[in-house]
Amino acid sequence: MNSLNTLENVNQMDPKSNPEVTVAVISYNGKKVIQLCLDSIFSQTYKSLKVFLVNNASTDSTPEWVKEHYPDVEILDYPENKGPNPARNFAIQKSPNSLVMLVDDDAVLEENCIYELVQAAQKYTDSAVWSPRIVYHDQQDLIQFEGASIHYLTEAILLNGDTPISQGVKEITPIQVAGGVSYLVSKEAALSVDLFDEYYFFGRTDGEFTFRLTQAGQTLYTVPKAVCYHRVKKRGLSKVFYQVRNRLYLMLTTYSWKTILLLLPALMVYEISLVTFLVLKGSIAEYIKAVFEVISDLPKILEKRRLVQKQRRLPDREVIHNGPINIRKDLVENRVIAFLKSLLDSFFIFYWKLIYRFI
Repeated sequence: MNSLNTLENVNQMDPKSNPEVTVAVISYNGKKVIQLCLDSIFSQTYKSLKVFLVNNASTDSTPEWVKEHYPDVEILDYPENKGPNPARNFAIQKSPNSLVMLVDDDAVLEENCIYELVQAAQKYTDSAVWSPRIVYHDQQDLIQFEGASIHYLTEAILLNGDTPISQGVKEITPIQVAGGVSYLVSKEAALSVDLFDEYYFFGRTDGEFTFRLTQAGQTLYTVPKAVCYHRVKKRGLSKVFYQVRNRLYLMLTTYSWKTILLLLPALMVYEISLVTFLVLKGSIAEYIKAVFEVISDLPKILEKRRLVQKQRRLPDREVIHNGPINIRKDLVENRVIAFLKSLLDSFFIFYWKLIYRFI
């Protein structure tokens, strides 16, 4: 659909089919990237937008610059940078609209992106999240991801990760986990699961939220005609602490105790493999620190668990899965490591077949 036809279709909608969407850009020190993001929002063919910049305690004068150059953007100042989740919650709570488009400041939306997402929201009115296809900004023929499911070891199984666009999904497709670079979310659905978990500073911040929506019986969709370009930075192993801590936290709060017990042998194999890898990479201290924090936070984790278990509607066997675990390509470039990962994937597939009927 070309932009002219899309704009004509939008203009022909009546008010009920042309709802105002709150677009909330989450930014921390984003002055170098924010212009492309905001320009893409104000270039949308869908014009019924209220735009927030949620300033996550920036120190680089981002909000001042935005106020000067984009006077139509309402600045919401969050007093402390505690990661994206508190800022996302702040935006959802402040939104006067039922549809909220959450956008990271390093995202660039294709001009029809919000239009296609609103169309999907109007078609699937009982859903909670409508997610665009996320494409690499520097490789615009390559999908970064367009949805995921949760591996039973609380890692991600990507739908078409690092896949040519020609091989992506062709139609609006159900997913169980959406990536937080950008997506359209129902305010009511978000409130029904108590919003994003603010314990997550980095890693699984968005996956945990959308997984809880799935557990609670909500539906999520990826919308391939809606495209978001993502500017990706290599980060190596700088966030090991958060990745390890949050993975264990996710399992302890969302899985049944029976499932966790059944998974223990595979979990032990996975942890031993991960520890060995991190020792070789010189990052084992972060792993140990993460495990000790999980232990020290057990009372808080168990309290969170009680709330999550009350909200869930679907059993583990319907929401956790098996398949190749997603690991960034730069971490498995070594042929030996890639081979060992393939062996582990085969073991985990075999183990899942053994226990699935008991989950």
